[in-house]
Order: sequence, then structure tokens, then C-alpha cells
Amino acid sequence: MLNRELLGPSLFLALFTLYAIVAWQIPLLPFEEYETVTSATLPKVYAAFGIIVCLLSIGATLLKPTEQTDSDDVLEKSNVIRTFGLLILMVIYSAALEPIGFLISTSVFLLVGFFVMGERRKAILLLASIPVAVVFWFLMTQVLGIYLVPGNLWS
Repeated sequence: MLNRELLGPSLFLALFTLYAIVAWQIPLLPFEEYETVTSATLPKVYAAFGIIVCLLSIGATLLKPTEQTDSDDVLEKSNVIRTFGLLILMVIYSAALEPIGFLISTSVFLLVGFFVMGERRKAILLLASIPVAVVFWFLMTQVLGIYLVPGNLWS
């Protein structure tokens, strides 16, 4: 009964449950003891909201009548290969972030990630990766003033 529509919400339910356990263990500072909103409030709200959404999604999936076909199999060989390919790509991205820099490594990560997921049109690959990385870099560095590593190649 574990199909594609049920696997995602179940994994997120486990993740949000672990997050809730950690959120409820955040210690309060002495001056936060009688405050309404503390440093632990938002993580607790996120965890509760995530658990509620996951439970609603699982309930809707279980109540919806579906036909079982072979195409619903989540653990197809191609899906497993794509998943491990993306995991390896994430490790390479984290290793390349410092030497190459945020802009280039993020653009390449998105480009290769879209390719691994099955997109083959060059225009879509370029327009979905490079502008996204540039706009995100601009917002983070120029608008919000957050430091993103420029890379060691340029220094």
C-alpha cells in the first residue's frame, strides 16, 4: 500500500516529528520565562503545522480510491538511480562551494540536477538554473546583506 503518494508525506511526517522533539527541547533563556513569544515558539509552530499538513495529506491519500498499477512503484530502478545521483550531486556541490564560489557552483548544481531529473532541452536547462542562481545571489548579498562565499579561484 506504500505508493508514491503516500511515501512523501510519510517521510515528511517522520521528519517533522523529529523536528518537533528537538523543538520542544530548546532551552528558554531566563528573561524568556514569562514571555508569550520565545526563541522556541516558531520552531514549535513549524513542527505542529508540518505534522498537521502531513496527516491531512496521508488521510486524503488513504481515503482516495486508486487503482494499483505497476507504474505506481516508487522503487523503480530509474528512480533509485536518480535519487542516488542527486545525493552524490549534493555532496559534490557542498565540496565545490568553497573553492568555486556560490554563483558558479549553484548554477552548475541546478543545471546538472535538472539534467539528472530528466530535462534535456538546453534552453530550459540554462534558463532554469543560471537566472535562479543569479537572482538568489543578488537577493541574499545585495538586498539582505548576507555573505555568500565568492570562491577561492578569484582571490
